[in-house]
Amino acid sequence: MKKSLIYILTFILLCSTSNYSIDYVLGKQIEKQSPYYLSFASIGAIYLESRLDCWAKIRTSSSQQELQDYLCHILQSLDLALDQKCLSLNRTEYATILNYRQARPKQALFVTIKSDNRLNESYFLLSIVSQDKKCIMSDYEPRLNRNIGLKWQYYYLYQGEIPYLIAEKSKPELISVVLKNMQARKVEGYEYNGMASLTAYSPALEKTVPALSINGKKYNLQVAISNNNDKAKTDIYIGSPLILGDI
Repeated sequence: MKKSLIYILTFILLCSTSNYSIDYVLGKQIEKQSPYYLSFASIGAIYLESRLDCWAKIRTSSSQQELQDYLCHILQSLDLALDQKCLSLNRTEYATILNYRQARPKQALFVTIKSDNRLNESYFLLSIVSQDKKCIMSDYEPRLNRNIGLKWQYYYLYQGEIPYLIAEKSKPELISVVLKNMQARKVEGYEYNGMASLTAYSPALEKTVPALSINGKKYNLQVAISNNNDKAKTDIYIGSPLILGDI
């Protein structure tokens, strides 16, 4: 009887410990998830891709060799090797432009470096597009910040979709759910040509995404939702600090 009781108590203890371990592991996995991906999940959206766009400039023109040296330093900071097949060079009377395009599974890299002899400046544009959910775009910042003393400006864009069309009146509600997950408060909202968009400020993002200040208002987040009638789905975009260009 005593042995049976001991076995039962041991079994209960093991089950409790296992449940605690599972909950702990799941909790840690959730904790490591990007708030952007969690925001997609919270509204039933499927993550598609993330994108980093950044640019910098230096107040001096550069020779062709210097442009290629800059490119090599940038690639090294990203743990990539130079592939000559991905490199192209264009020249005009006043400018030298180096373009680099490299595609890997689930990720693509685009780099443009331009030397302007008239303005005596050099410009750096870099974009990384990834379909890998494990890729954390902000991890590239410290690597690039150590590179050749450039002061980069960073913009992030995360894209997802809901595999069906949603009602117009539901768009503000979905955006509100995203803002809640991002711990953000609304700044401004507008609708244009079937797209609902809202800018916001999130103190939780301030450490990783410095806010922009426009007309005395702070922004570091923008959410946009639009119906894609041709594909019978709904497109979701989360940009930080804002969404660049047309979507």
